[in-house]
Amino acid sequence: MSGPLRRLLPVVAEQRANFVWTITSNAVVQLGALSIAVVGAWLAGRTAATGTAPLVAVAGVLCGLAVLTAAMTWRESWVSHDLAYRLIGVLRARVFDRLRVSLPDRRKPRRSGDLASVAFADVDRLEWLYAHTVAQVLTCVVLVAATTTLSLFVTPWLLLVWVPFVVVTAALPWLFGRVSARQGAQLTEAAAALNAELVDTVRGLDELSAAGALHRRTAALDRHTSVLTTVQARIGSRTGLERAVTDTALSLSAIGALAVCAVNLDAVGRALTPVAMVLATAALGPIAQISDLLRNLGTLRAAGARIVGVLDRAPAVREAHAPRSLPPRDRATGLVFDHVTFRYGDEGPPALREVSFAVRPGERVALTGPSGAGKTTCALLAVRMWDPDAGRITLDGVDLAELADDNLRGAISAVPQDPGLLAGTIATNIRLGRPDASDHDVEQAARRAGILDSRSGLPAGIDTPVGESGAGLSGGQRARVAVARALLTNPRILILDEATANLDPDADEAITAALGSADDNVGVLVIAHRPATLTRCDRTVALREGQCTT
Repeated sequence: MSGPLRRLLPVVAEQRANFVWTITSNAVVQLGALSIAVVGAWLAGRTAATGTAPLVAVAGVLCGLAVLTAAMTWRESWVSHDLAYRLIGVLRARVFDRLRVSLPDRRKPRRSGDLASVAFADVDRLEWLYAHTVAQVLTCVVLVAATTTLSLFVTPWLLLVWVPFVVVTAALPWLFGRVSARQGAQLTEAAAALNAELVDTVRGLDELSAAGALHRRTAALDRHTSVLTTVQARIGSRTGLERAVTDTALSLSAIGALAVCAVNLDAVGRALTPVAMVLATAALGPIAQISDLLRNLGTLRAAGARIVGVLDRAPAVREAHAPRSLPPRDRATGLVFDHVTFRYGDEGPPALREVSFAVRPGERVALTGPSGAGKTTCALLAVRMWDPDAGRITLDGVDLAELADDNLRGAISAVPQDPGLLAGTIATNIRLGRPDASDHDVEQAARRAGILDSRSGLPAGIDTPVGESGAGLSGGQRARVAVARALLTNPRILILDEATANLDPDADEAITAALGSADDNVGVLVIAHRPATLTRCDRTVALREGQCTT
């Protein structure tokens, strides 16, 4: 098993009890099936050779074996699927946790719908390997040992018939390993590219239709589909060849056993000839099944490598080893950018250069500048999406890098340009800011954000249904919900990243008035362009090309 797959084995070890049960029950099923075949073959051979056989006794044995095998087959199916779903849950949780702390990646950005979808699809692929294939491989060792022992009892020459074919069948996944790995990687990349195109197309369907560009987008989807189909056809051709080799080996093994019995009929005897035929193919069956599963070993290796790559991703920010606490609010000093420099990539000019400004408690500070000046970057750094490359950002005298994540999220709330909403109601979306908030607190936050105002266009208030991604609400209404969510946390610093850009003047006035009635100890950083909004702020910090100009 390759390196990435070995690295993921500890996940199986955590489910040790279920894994042992899977191996045990699978071994009983395989040995039970072998016993039924051997006993049945012996009974047929004995009857044909002598005309008599202990039918009653053998029938009792066969019935007992059949009941045991059926019961263990059910047990194996139950336990293996339980193990499979547990492994899926564990791996998905770990992949999600790593993506949560490592995204967004400022240096190696990937398309939406690409990285996460590929990672979770890879988890589904590896589930079958660890929950079913690994246990079957271990069981096959027991089955081959039993088949070898019985073959020696019938005639040692029988081993020369089926052992070489077992070796060939078992070696197929490794003989085609390089081709399989390359095709597996191509398949996943092609599927990921098509998935990303589909996600982007669905998200922008209205805009594409309005611009008359949908046919060009459809043509691009056709090209990605064609690439994926070509890769799938190549994989199908290879797996078909491997199956043909396996079927040929199975047939030749049976013919070889018949030849051995014919040559050594006196030594084997007519009664054991059917047993020899069974033994010649008994080991090949399970091994052929495993080889069939492992024909996609290249895809599984590539999937394991990508999952390990996700689990090895460096977090976007380092967790504080000895988190510090914030001072009481009456000793708060606000949010301070102290000579902050930040660069998105390894090349090109920095997004921020030696930026210094402060937002004091109760102060409304406007951050202005042309597009690309670094305003949104400041907002992202303030919520510690990333850490500065140089300088530092402090909240009430404590470096953000020294705060526990929960403390930071409770102290600084941000309303982004395009707030994300979930399906539910306005109330459930507001409550995301503080899940334990009372109904009264949610209503008060909604009132301060202007949601309950008669001019908001929301007669149902906080009970208004919200569709997926905020469907059913206007841009201004979505912004109101996001502001209410931020106010519900009672933050020390509130950041509005052009949150009122989509609001009409009346709604803008309502939001601004609500913010004006906020607690005096809450500092507000407003990223905006509207002159009316800027005049309501205490002072302005201007950015140009990543530097403060005022």
